[in-house]
Amino acid sequence: MGLRQESSDNNYSVTPSPGKQFSIAIVGGGLAGLSLAIGLVQRGIPVQIYEGATEWTDAGAGLVFAKNSMAAMEKISPDIYRAFAKRSSGQGWESKKTTYMDYRDGSTDGELVTSVTCANTGQESVHRTLFAKDLVALLPSGTFHMGKRLVAIDNRPDGGYTLRWADGQSADADVVVGSDGIKSKCRQLLLGEDSPEAVPKFAKEFAYRGMVPMERAVAVLGEEFARNSMVNIGSDCLTTTYPVEKGTLLNLVACRSIDTWEHDEWVVPSSQEAVRKDFAGCGPVMQKVISMMDKPAMWALFDHPECSTFYKGRFALIGDAAHASTPHQGAGCGQAFEDALVMCSLLEDEHVVSAAHVEDALEAYDAVRRPRTLKIVNTSRENGEICMMRGEETGDDLGKIKATLDQRFHWIWHEDLDQQIRQAKSKMREVSEARHYNGAVK
Repeated sequence: MGLRQESSDNNYSVTPSPGKQFSIAIVGGGLAGLSLAIGLVQRGIPVQIYEGATEWTDAGAGLVFAKNSMAAMEKISPDIYRAFAKRSSGQGWESKKTTYMDYRDGSTDGELVTSVTCANTGQESVHRTLFAKDLVALLPSGTFHMGKRLVAIDNRPDGGYTLRWADGQSADADVVVGSDGIKSKCRQLLLGEDSPEAVPKFAKEFAYRGMVPMERAVAVLGEEFARNSMVNIGSDCLTTTYPVEKGTLLNLVACRSIDTWEHDEWVVPSSQEAVRKDFAGCGPVMQKVISMMDKPAMWALFDHPECSTFYKGRFALIGDAAHASTPHQGAGCGQAFEDALVMCSLLEDEHVVSAAHVEDALEAYDAVRRPRTLKIVNTSRENGEICMMRGEETGDDLGKIKATLDQRFHWIWHEDLDQQIRQAKSKMREVSEARHYNGAVK
């Protein structure tokens, strides 16, 4: 079932494939939108994906995944998982292959607090931009469009939508999925631009980020600390490091708590002197990590801890547009793949044929995905507090921190994805039957 793109007067439209009588526009070309697009295309569902950026950047370059995320990739499309495996990096030492993360006392020379394990998979990490480019290559020609910044969405008389871009062009679709990141325009349009839920919330912390060649990291940190993933726990601060790009690079993150963000921009240039001041008093390993921040910038951390709905009509949100998270559980991006899996599974269902059926599918998606993802957003914030020795129940007690870290990730990793899909499809049937019973026969 092929896709056919037609253009006229610089406007794009999609001709549905036989069997599925609706077209989908995905707004945002990050990992959420790309994985959804690949899954839909491979299931014979017409899709076009529109990315606002005009070129690729390395923002948020390193990403961490565990077993639930990798399983979701495989279930959406084996091609996605193969692209991931081509670039992913695990722990560098064979003895740590099942380790998710080593948590260390940042006031010391790397004394181990606990080694958190994720059986069979450990942790895998990847360079975000390079992985995204590989996913674009899996899409049919003419499906992915850059430089399409959304400014408005108009409702059409037939129940579909017209998307309007900043360049003056437009596109029509029966269904719209917003995957346009934490600053999502789609979220604002869906929830209402005056809604408090429409804008991200400051998470009371900022981060310095960097990426250095592994050879340099080994010279600074030593073999064990450079080639394996670790979090250094500090008072009101932490550092996280992990290898990416088949172990050739080390991703660096150094977070610091702060009550307010006074800048208009989310990313503010800084200096090595400011970084040293922010991490003064930390132990030698943390000092070595921050010493590799060659061109430091302060990145304010925001998230979306609340959302009353992920859909309205045939318009839905996925990924960071729905549930952007802080990085402290390494679970935020993985939820984008779970989103895509559930949505693909619903839309490919034999009972979803026309555009009128899609609303039932999106209601079911919202019912299943929203509780889990928002719990991840809020527990990620909580884990950041714990690892900066600010946890309400753990404070600076390393014994309590260890006990919490040893068990707090299991519910994320050991999710039954097939059960999620069954639950979503059951909910969709329930919604559809209720509409039929109430006279909204399609």
